[in-house]
Amino acid sequence: MKCVKIRFVGSVLCIAALFLMTACKQKTESSEADGITLRVFQYELENQQMDFPNLWFYKELEAKTGIHVAWEPVKDTDWTTRLNLMFASAELPDLIRGEVDIEEYGVTQGLLVPLDDYIKEYMPNYYSRLYMNDAYKSLIASDGKMYWIGNLIAQNINHDGNHYINKAWLDTLGLEIPTTIDELTAVLIAFRDRDPNGNGLKDEIPFSAADLIHQTQGVYTHFANFGVPLQRFVYATIDDHNKVVFPGYLEGFRPALEWLAFCYREGLLDMESITQDSNAWGTKMNAGQVGYTTYLRLINTALTPDIANQYVSILPPASPYGVSVPRLLEVPTVSAALTIANKHIPETLQWLDAQLETKTMMVAYNGPLDPGGPIEPTMKINEAGKYEIVYVPENNALYKYVPVYHALFFAPGDYYFDIYEMPPHRVERFNSSKQYEEGGVLEKNSFMYLQRLVKPNAEDSLEIARLYAEIDKFMQESIAGFIRGGVNDSNWQTFLNSAKAVGVERYIELYQKAYDAYLAAN
Repeated sequence: MKCVKIRFVGSVLCIAALFLMTACKQKTESSEADGITLRVFQYELENQQMDFPNLWFYKELEAKTGIHVAWEPVKDTDWTTRLNLMFASAELPDLIRGEVDIEEYGVTQGLLVPLDDYIKEYMPNYYSRLYMNDAYKSLIASDGKMYWIGNLIAQNINHDGNHYINKAWLDTLGLEIPTTIDELTAVLIAFRDRDPNGNGLKDEIPFSAADLIHQTQGVYTHFANFGVPLQRFVYATIDDHNKVVFPGYLEGFRPALEWLAFCYREGLLDMESITQDSNAWGTKMNAGQVGYTTYLRLINTALTPDIANQYVSILPPASPYGVSVPRLLEVPTVSAALTIANKHIPETLQWLDAQLETKTMMVAYNGPLDPGGPIEPTMKINEAGKYEIVYVPENNALYKYVPVYHALFFAPGDYYFDIYEMPPHRVERFNSSKQYEEGGVLEKNSFMYLQRLVKPNAEDSLEIARLYAEIDKFMQESIAGFIRGGVNDSNWQTFLNSAKAVGVERYIELYQKAYDAYLAAN
């Protein structure tokens, strides 16, 4: 097999980058037999310190494929900025691993490679699943071409930010699980004033979040309690009559701001919630300081088991405006895209497809299957012939050995449920999704129709992207300002005027046009 060397471009120390560039140049000049060097831009979670070159999984993959990888990842907080700067430069990488605006950089600018003519031949594992459960539909750009490799983990889940309350604190204070905003407010006041952790100190944080916009732990998740399915990906929601609406115009938006401002002013909401990252939030959680929050799940997370056991999943306490949690659809996200700088498309696609071989893919996400790895096998093949989790290392320790979230993974439901016995943390997510569906708290029409399925033309996509950047900045600044400073008629009118000025009406108009076309076509 030809040896392919893949270099991942991202935020690294200059001296390390210089060393890698010099080494690769010397290696390439020494002999053509040394193979191909590919430059790749790699996404990395902010709260994970990924040692990609030394992960056991990638060392095993290199031994299996003969492909060497030199990783230079980019943290998620820097991703969009670095990605845009990269495209604006004269130095395109060969491969991008992470989210990218396909319409802008593929359809409009022509900087991404259409893959339709390559996938069947060079990615047989991927191609065999591509048309299951109509997964391919969301991969088609407005010009009818596929510019990216999808990532999909079908789990029968329907929401991200799940609401949790500290049941141990409720029991200590003799309180019931709150079901309304008024009840929740009373509980938060009791958490503040009545020493629920029993240490005699005023160190309790009744209500905490991890930054403003994060989809599982951010302040945005709490607008759902007021009938506003606010999320960071698209500042629009679809009402029950298929009308696209700006969330800032929904009836419950101002009351949500007023409640959050009250909580902030009264010391109920952690004053660092708007700015702190998930690591700072997790430290407070694991110190036993937090009463109410949102998170992805309790099992196999950053929470220690004793802390996780204190919490229970609850439906968002309801306001008079109802509850509306952003609804997820299980459709592929962007996992990989090749740029026009790539002169070795077949080799790149073959390397990606090797990671989608069933066993390799499952190990990448769940840990070792066979003895002799860096830790005891975390999976087994059970009597039904399915992959089954044996145990999950605590404190996200899997990230020391396998890429987990960063793995290439493509598993539509008809394939995944045939090969996989869902582990406890996946069952937990399924059960909370069932709880939310049966509780009637999810938005009827998912925002993901707008985010993933509608296909505006190239010109409209470019305008939507420009407007989104302005609206995102405006919304983050406005919401943070309202929470810290309060809401009154004067600054609320300023908000409404500014929303119009930044182009909210045009933004909604463009999405309505695209959504109407989608409905007509489907």
